[in-house]
Amino acid sequence: MPKHELAREFLKYCETPVVAPSANLSGKPSPTKWEAVFEDLDGRIDCILQGEATEIGLESTVVDCTSEIPLILRSGAVTIEELQKVVPETQIYKVKRDEIIRSPGLKHRHYSPRAKVILISSKSKVQSPKPKAFIGLSKIDGDFLSIKICNSVEEYAHEVFAFFRECDALKIEEIYCEAVEEKGIGLALMDRLKRAAEN
Repeated sequence: MPKHELAREFLKYCETPVVAPSANLSGKPSPTKWEAVFEDLDGRIDCILQGEATEIGLESTVVDCTSEIPLILRSGAVTIEELQKVVPETQIYKVKRDEIIRSPGLKHRHYSPRAKVILISSKSKVQSPKPKAFIGLSKIDGDFLSIKICNSVEEYAHEVFAFFRECDALKIEEIYCEAVEEKGIGLALMDRLKRAAEN
């Protein structure tokens, strides 16, 4: 159930159950503003609710409760630590080879901008001559066309998809993303970054 007041008001007037997929084209960075939905889906859908930017920035947590224990198919703002407080046995699902994909977020090369995404550590030095950008928590030296320094992992998660789209608009060829610790929302953020970085 959406938390956003505008979405809840819309659903109230529908007077029927509504099931909805994500408002983005498969493989592209998820939209975090209605303008990005318009960019992806103009002419493909009947209307767009023009609310504010998303609160979290990453897609929701997806949990499969059809197994003996709950399995997290996609990490999101509701973290494994929070879920394990309710059901301690909850685990993160590991995709098996040649298995039918159980959730769209498990696809390879998902959430990707046109630019090549490269994961780096806070101590990395970048010397590529290509048009490039950086997003992360640490200050970095280099000839970047765009730099986004975030104050927290939460802000990083909130900004990453919008930053990917800005880089596409600037025709940037390489986006360097600082890796973070895989705990809390950092787990979800690293999941998205790793998928975006897959060739």
